Amino acid sequence: MMQYLRDKNTFLNPAESEFIFFDKGGTLSKPVTGGKDWGLPNYKKIMDIIGAKGDVAEFGAKISRNDKAYKKWGMETWIELSEEERCTRFLFPDYPEDVVKANAEELTLLFSRSKGVRELRKEALPVIKALFERGYRLGIISNTVSTVLVPGELEEAGITPYIEQLVMSSITGIRKPDPAMFTESANSVGVSPEKSVYIGDQPNRDVEGPRRAGFGLNVILKTSNYPEGKVLPELQVPDITVDTLIELLDLFPPKGRS
Repeated sequence: MMQYLRDKNTFLNPAESEFIFFDKGGTLSKPVTGGKDWGLPNYKKIMDIIGAKGDVAEFGAKISRNDKAYKKWGMETWIELSEEERCTRFLFPDYPEDVVKANAEELTLLFSRSKGVRELRKEALPVIKALFERGYRLGIISNTVSTVLVPGELEEAGITPYIEQLVMSSITGIRKPDPAMFTESANSVGVSPEKSVYIGDQPNRDVEGPRRAGFGLNVILKTSNYPEGKVLPELQVPDITVDTLIELLDLFPPKGRS
């Protein structure tokens, strides 16, 4: 059910928005994980590439700890390293740097897939298509360590034709909630932040960042990431929450009709 958490007079009328940006992972898609041994084949492929020896499960646990350290560092600095830098500095610092660098893209994909796959929410494509047909300009702003994973998923899902702008932290070198990521995204499509909307699922990244950037409207899809029952800092309180993406069609009427 749609909920307004702020006074309607304090945020942009959805019908007057000029650009809608979405988060990708968690919002348009959701993670689907396998059993406890899901990642082992991918860990083994990584070990073969970089020449690692030993127990596959222990190796996987080690690079998973390295990945958590990188995520913590990234949240503290709002920096996204290139695939080469992330792999050499954080994930695989104990292995030949030249080999890791040369295979950084493949290593990144293998490790990402070791954690599970991301499945497009069944309502994502119909909603994106409907909003496009209603006259809204659409884009995606995504924290992602890979330069190819998100574009590939969007293409496979059939969403690419409706997306005017794709902004990824792996390309920009900055990550949400850095407000610069949102400001520059709006500027790049010729829209003021005040006329821009951001739709995500994690208040600490998907509300705080765009609000600091002056986005006119912040909408949160309530998933398992939503801190239900907790008092959020003022900068992280969304304007509106929805339980499903379908509810966005009630929020954003066809252009020219409010």
